[in-house]
Formats: sequence, structure tokens, C-alpha cells
Amino acid sequence: MSIKKPVRARDGQQWIYDYLMRTTGRAIHFEIDGRQLPSPVKSIKMAAKYLSKKAEKAEKLASLSKSNGDLISARILYRKASEMFREAQHFTVPIISDYRWGLYEKCLSCTEELHKLSEYKIKKVYLESEIGPIPALWHIFDTEVEAPAVVFIPGMDNTKENYPNPLENEFYMRGMHVLAIDGPGQGEMLREGVYVTQDNHIIAAKAAYEFLAKQKTVDEKKIGICGRSFGTFWSMRAAAAEPRFAALAGAVACYFWDNLSIFDEAPIRFKQIFMEMAGTHSEEQFDLMCQDFSLKPDVEKISCPTLMATGEFDPLSPLEDADAIFNKLNAPKEMWVFEDEFHPIRTPEALSGHSVFHYIAHWMRQALDGNLPSKYEKRRYISKNGDGMFDI
Repeated sequence: MSIKKPVRARDGQQWIYDYLMRTTGRAIHFEIDGRQLPSPVKSIKMAAKYLSKKAEKAEKLASLSKSNGDLISARILYRKASEMFREAQHFTVPIISDYRWGLYEKCLSCTEELHKLSEYKIKKVYLESEIGPIPALWHIFDTEVEAPAVVFIPGMDNTKENYPNPLENEFYMRGMHVLAIDGPGQGEMLREGVYVTQDNHIIAAKAAYEFLAKQKTVDEKKIGICGRSFGTFWSMRAAAAEPRFAALAGAVACYFWDNLSIFDEAPIRFKQIFMEMAGTHSEEQFDLMCQDFSLKPDVEKISCPTLMATGEFDPLSPLEDADAIFNKLNAPKEMWVFEDEFHPIRTPEALSGHSVFHYIAHWMRQALDGNLPSKYEKRRYISKNGDGMFDI
């Protein structure tokens, strides 16, 4: 009988990770101010327990609100519960376990209750593909005529339940359908043992396009693709492989060119999670797979209007990589760099805390409607005082 050894060379950094969690109250993105986790959490092993406690309270209040006829409060609380259960399943140790999938099932249940109360129709669908059925949530814009649509790819091991938020769907507000998917290694696909590879999100994205193109209320010539965090990487790769996508946008950058700092320099949890998403416990095998995590072969194949948004000092996606990709794009293109921001630029100070995806949705609608010049090129540096976002 032998003692079990760590899987990764950097697994010995766990004590540093736990120390930072205890002192900052954050599980990741330690460069950002403010607690992320409940105060009792002192190590990663405690995170799921206390996040799920908060989720259970919100779920109970949602149910009671619904029973008492306050459907507005019920919607808001089911959203809170869904998000906290989703966060809890993200932080389980071990990463893959029955405990994790039990928490995720509660996330799915709260999301279903939220969708029943939503002010617009949301339908769960399974897309046909060569890698198996792809679970997706179709946020349906209420129309009898053809409307634009957007395929949305979540980040890393995020899930389709997270975005768009039915309480504030930026794309729906601007007259667009949204189809959010669980790609390989994400959400329900990971639970079913469908793992991520270098490029099988391309298969998932194509399946999403085909589904939308068949819908009577979708204009198949106005289908865009959008990603957040690692979804920015996968969506760029998908747009390069599928020229029928009419526009491409993303934020919370993972624009990899020469650097893969997300696995080499960021907290070890990123690599631990992604190895589970890839279905391997061999660091050597995983590192070999990561050699293909560069957009160099893809960028010049992208033909549709493209928007890239990133933080000036994103540690997971260095600005020089984003600039290299932007410079190689041959399509109409725009890039937003937010001053002094890091990886999560969802509500940057430069926009007074307003969601960056409101501006992305507006840009996407303009691009899908053909309102951008064919030779368009713009790089915006958006300062903390708000200057740079608009041409004035």
C-alpha cells in the first residue's frame, strides 16, 4: 500500500491558495477587492458547504414567496438560489463527485422554477451532434417574424444556467433570441462524461447554429456567436470554422496567442478544474493537449465582424496576446480595453458598474443588421472616467 501523490506539480501550492481564500474572502481573482465567499469559509473544502446553505435559504424564500402570490420576489430569489447552487457545485472537493452533481441538480431545479415564472419563454432543448445531445437553453424572443439570434458559450466549467439572466437579458431587450449551451466538459455534458478537447466546442457551436437556422422565427443570415471567459476562445475558434456566423463578440477574455497563463501562473484551481473537464489525471497528457490552445491557426479564417473586450491587466489573458489576435484579424473589428480592469469586466468602473454585455448586445445587433462598415477597425481604450466608449 502506497501513499497517494499529488496529480500536478503545483498541487503543493494548495496551502497558499487556502491562505488567500481565508484572508481575502475570494476563491479566485485575488486582485479584486471585496469578499466573494461567506465569512465562515477558511479553505476551499468549506466553500461548497456554506454557499449551498445560502442557496437553500434563498430557495426556501422563493418557494414561500411563490405560495404567497409574490411572483416577482419568487423570480428574483429563484435566480439567487440557482446561482448560489451553481457556484457551490463549482467549488466542491473532490471536483467530480455525487455531492457536486447533487448541488447541480438543485441549480437545475431552481432554474426551472425561475423559467416558469419568466416574463418571456425559455425552452430547454437538446441539440443533435456527433458528440451526443448538447443541452441548451433557448431564450425565445417573442415575435412572429424572423429575428436575429445569438449562440452563447459560457466560460470554462460555467453552465448555460448562468447567462443570460432572464431578469435582465441584454440580447432579448434588443430583439434577439439567445441559445446558451453546455459545451463539452461543461454542466450537463460533463455530468454525462462528454469531455472537452482542443476543438470539440466547434462541433457544439455548429449544432447550435443548425438548430437556430431551422427555427421559423430566426433569421438564419443573422446568427451571431458570443462567449465569456474561456467561451471567448471557443467562440473565436467556432467562428473561424463556421463562416455562416454573421458576427462574433466576447468579453472576460481568454484570447490565447503565445501565453497560457491561466494554467501556468494563475491559482492552481484553474488547472485542477480543467483537467477534470478534459477527463484526465495525467498532467503530462493535459499539458500536451494545451499546446493547441492558441488562436494562431484560426484568427485569419474569421470573416465576420468581431468584437473583443478585455481588461488592461487581465492576468489570465495578457493584453499583448489580445493585441496580437486583433492585429491579425482580417474582418471588420473592434476592441475594447478597460483601464485598470482585470479578468471579470462584467460591470467595470469605466461603465459606472453597468453591464458590459448591454454594450456588447447593442454592438451585436448593429453587426447582425449590417450597420458596420465593411472596412471597419476600431481599438478603444476606455478610461475609468468613461471616456473612450463613444465617438464624440
